[in-house]
Amino acid sequence: MNSRIKRFHPFLLAVGLLAALSLGAHAAISLGIDELEKTNFAVLKGKRIGLVTNPSGADSKGRSAISVLYSGQSAGGYKLLKLFGPEHGIDGLTGAGKETKNGHDPHTGLPVFALYNTSKGNFRHPTKEMFSGLDAVVYDVQDLGNRSYTFISTLGYVMDECAKDNIEAIVLDRPNPLGGVRIEGPRLDPTVSSFVGLYDIPLVYGLTPGELAQWINAKYLAQPCRLTVVTMKGWIRSMVWEDTGLKWVPTSPNIPTIGAARGYTATGFLGEIGIETGIGGPYPFEAVAGRGWPDAAIAKRLNAIHMPGIHFSPYKYNAGSNYDGVFVKMDPRNAGNLTAINFYAIEVLEHEVNGFLPFSHTTADQRQMFEKVTGQSHLRQQLMSGRAVSDIVESWDSGVARWAQERTPFLLYSNKASPTTPAATAVPGTVAAGVLPP
Repeated sequence: MNSRIKRFHPFLLAVGLLAALSLGAHAAISLGIDELEKTNFAVLKGKRIGLVTNPSGADSKGRSAISVLYSGQSAGGYKLLKLFGPEHGIDGLTGAGKETKNGHDPHTGLPVFALYNTSKGNFRHPTKEMFSGLDAVVYDVQDLGNRSYTFISTLGYVMDECAKDNIEAIVLDRPNPLGGVRIEGPRLDPTVSSFVGLYDIPLVYGLTPGELAQWINAKYLAQPCRLTVVTMKGWIRSMVWEDTGLKWVPTSPNIPTIGAARGYTATGFLGEIGIETGIGGPYPFEAVAGRGWPDAAIAKRLNAIHMPGIHFSPYKYNAGSNYDGVFVKMDPRNAGNLTAINFYAIEVLEHEVNGFLPFSHTTADQRQMFEKVTGQSHLRQQLMSGRAVSDIVESWDSGVARWAQERTPFLLYSNKASPTTPAATAVPGTVAAGVLPP
């Protein structure tokens, strides 16, 4: 959703990057990349590899995946030949929704191929030429657990090209920052399928990248790829990010903090239709604001909805112009339906802000993008017709319940601490590796 919101504060971004580039010294879990290092890169031995990553791909000591895999070549007996960058680029600094370009990594000299380009460039899906000369492609990118965040679309496209070229796809697993229990939001209407909504899953799908990769391989790809998932150790489904002992590394310019990562689900739809959500200030995606809005009245009405673990307080947001609105405080371990916040906010604004109509000043492109990121073709009409948001939220329940069952065969982690990581049910073409294959 932030891919259409271009404004951010460079100084705050720099501070966030400096503060977050080092991961926790006492992490509660061992990431997929940590487990790979522990085996002396056994799964890569003898292979020519490419790496899909950005700064969020780092081990628990804070070393980037590029550095780890580049320096491990000699001992591991493999060759790192190519790098691939998702949206925001290999360095994570390109503005949201903006084109990235091919180039070379300044530290290693390796060629970098952009996997996020304009629609004219047609490089959101890797090409056969990009993967030529490779035996395997490694994917190590931190996700948000939200269907509209484009990294998981890149994951699917990478796996698709791997299948076509008979190349192995290796996913180094990472936590879902929203946890592995939370499932919420609408499923995808295929008529609005796009790069910001590629899969028929709820908006908040409750899987790690490795678990989702297994589902993609079995259910989305016409031809499954040879997939290996290098699992984490110590992660359980009930863990939210704050439980992992890891520091947050910005996944993109507008997601510098874990608060922003969580807020992306809570307010991101609003930004698509021109409502300020804190972008450009210290709390991106944690505010809902507009010029001259009655902040206290808005906060009072939203709090009266009684969403568990969610509190709204008056907030003045200054990003070149003065905005009044609410700050959204979310308890990560006891939060109500995050997706629903977007729509309850619209409903409350219609009551409290004189003349507020949510789609009255939107362009055709904005309305189309709203449909794509929500994954729903009729949601805008429902809101405009005055359908109660509580009814809209309730309408998601059946899809969420189905997904809770559909995802079960692909779960790699339990909801209880265990000395070993449970294996997933095998699916065609997949190695779900708690223990790395030889």
